[in-house]
Amino acid sequence: EAKTSIFHADAEHDIYFSPRFYALGELSYDHNFAQGLNWQQVYGGGLGWTPFQSPVQQLDLKADVHYEMQTFIQPNPITVTSPAVPDQNLIGSTFGEAYHRNLPGKIVFTESASVLPAFNNPEAYSAVAAAGLTLPTYKQISLAINGTDNYLNLPAAGYKKNSFQFVTAVVYTFK
Repeated sequence: EAKTSIFHADAEHDIYFSPRFYALGELSYDHNFAQGLNWQQVYGGGLGWTPFQSPVQQLDLKADVHYEMQTFIQPNPITVTSPAVPDQNLIGSTFGEAYHRNLPGKIVFTESASVLPAFNNPEAYSAVAAAGLTLPTYKQISLAINGTDNYLNLPAAGYKKNSFQFVTAVVYTFK
């Protein structure tokens, strides 16, 4: 039996000091039933570097310091004998990269990966990796095909550490 309930939203604001270096502020919100993650909030700020950028491709490297709050789905004490995972307030960092490449036929490939170690609880680290293609179909409409892998080292009792999502979507681009 597979049960799924996943929510993710994030935002980042970059302020460039030069064409290659920038400061960033970011926030993200997550819920992932497969990992027993009821709610996660991340708020932070840091620095970014664009080692190469051209009309065809771009690579960004980022690091931040952030506050991360995690609340977990607590197990039913009758059916699960594992101890409950306590909700956590973490101070940590995000070390990440993002790559964007324009392919022939206006196809776009994107890839990103991030590792989030926690300073006040080294066992409470997580990671996320994603890759996708956007294929133009008609005028401003595209088909997006994406895969995302989330890893949470301390999931709730009885839940998985790893969660993989495969998503297809129809995308409309505003001009």
